[in-house]
Amino acid sequence: MLSMFTILIADKNKNVREFLRREFMDDGYSVKLVKDGPELLRSILENPTPDLLICDLELPYANGLDSLEKLVAARPHLPIVNYSFLTELSNHKVVKRAAAFLEKRGNDIDSLKETVAKVLENHYSE
Repeated sequence: MLSMFTILIADKNKNVREFLRREFMDDGYSVKLVKDGPELLRSILENPTPDLLICDLELPYANGLDSLEKLVAARPHLPIVNYSFLTELSNHKVVKRAAAFLEKRGNDIDSLKETVAKVLENHYSE
């Protein structure tokens, strides 16, 4: 069932992107990666919409909140999991519209995986 879901991961850190790709692909997801704000917007607007976006709010070449606002406006039904060190932004109105916010903490991948599975289940339960 998981193999039918495509996750787009947006993170400035190549090691984080690759780590998350391996982890989610091992669980049967299809995974695509982007490294900065412009690439994220292009990917969302020019390609088939992924089933879920995992997004760091610190993306190069773009203000993370601005990028998130553009994404929400363009794809309001796309579930977004914000995965960031910037916990001070967790109460911002556009961040609160996301399906979830998780603080990055070392290698705590289990919380992220559980959140992603729960968001996908809730969003695509029909």
